[in-house]
Amino acid sequence: MQIRTPKKYQGVQRRSIIGCRRLAFYLMTLALIAIGIAVVLNRATLAPIVQNAVYDFIGQLEDTAATMAVPAPTPTVDPRNSLVEANNYWLSGALNQSTDLYTDIAKSMPNSVEIYRRIALGLINASRYDEAIEYGERAINADPFDADAWAIYAWALDWNKRASEALAKALHALELDPANSRAGAYLAEVYSSLGQAERAELLLQDLLDAAPDSAEGIRARGLLKWNRNDFAGALEDFKRAYSLADNMSYIAVDIAIIEKDLGNFETAQEFLQQVVDADPYNPHALFRLGEIAVSFEGNPARAMRHLQNCVDLNPGYLYCHFMLGRAQERLGSIEDAAASFARAIELGSDNPQHYYWAGYSQILLGNCARAMAYLEPGLGFARASVPPKFAADIEAIIPDCDPAYIGRAALEGA
Repeated sequence: MQIRTPKKYQGVQRRSIIGCRRLAFYLMTLALIAIGIAVVLNRATLAPIVQNAVYDFIGQLEDTAATMAVPAPTPTVDPRNSLVEANNYWLSGALNQSTDLYTDIAKSMPNSVEIYRRIALGLINASRYDEAIEYGERAINADPFDADAWAIYAWALDWNKRASEALAKALHALELDPANSRAGAYLAEVYSSLGQAERAELLLQDLLDAAPDSAEGIRARGLLKWNRNDFAGALEDFKRAYSLADNMSYIAVDIAIIEKDLGNFETAQEFLQQVVDADPYNPHALFRLGEIAVSFEGNPARAMRHLQNCVDLNPGYLYCHFMLGRAQERLGSIEDAAASFARAIELGSDNPQHYYWAGYSQILLGNCARAMAYLEPGLGFARASVPPKFAADIEAIIPDCDPAYIGRAALEGA
């Protein structure tokens, strides 16, 4: 049975004329209208504020875009593998290859004195003396108290015919380390360059008494003997120095030059070939191989191979340009020879032999004006050399262009 319970009377609910949502909408609309009217009435005041806000927003967007466009930083190159490779080249005597690698490594290791020293030595070996001086300075800047750095800087200056400047640097190296055999040896070479052979000899005696296995000291003593025409003594010292530092190819070249001067051409070529096998870009070895082929073997075609490699790989080495001209002249290419002789002089040669051949090649080409432009300064260099060299040779060919010329020999005979 279901019991019905009467419902309580609730009355009739009436809808509001304006709902809450509709009222809020109307109020917001009125507010926006009021804001719009206020903006219009006060646009002179509000415009800069709005403009600045817009500019700030745009600036933030540009900064964000620029930051997003910047590439991710690259990791620092680890030079250790290249350093091992460079050291291996150095120890094997491939000084040019090692120098190139050390130069790249130096960018990652700017405070390594040893790297700068080796670069300077390698550049001296390549006859790039100005660059060697630059890296000698860098070695000093990396460590101003390193005696070896000052010594190598002095040596680079001496090779660049700046012995007076080199003297102060070498003396300072010994001040920093009086027992430094490299500094003592290089100072002895500077003394020799300055014509103070006796002083150099005394210095080397003390040095080699204290450090008998100094390769630099033994080589410096060999240079003194060589200058005294003691070829046997010089050769003995050079071979001893090379046995102590067989990666220093310039010592092998010294040996080859003496062997050549003694007429032992095959022995000289063997030493030079050892250098080229280890260091294919060595200008001194390539020049001497070319010289032997031209002047002693009479084989200019073979010389051309060595000398063309030399000028291609070392375009600033003037001696290879000169000897290339000799080979070209032997092969009948007079125009090419004249260009090679001229290039040697452009690179700074003051060797009267180079001026003789430059002038003679122009005579063969019928260019007397250009020939005299070489022969006249060449004669000055020849007369100033001690002993005078090529003066008589130059005087002998000047009349081909100037028949009225009377040479010194003719005047003396009158």
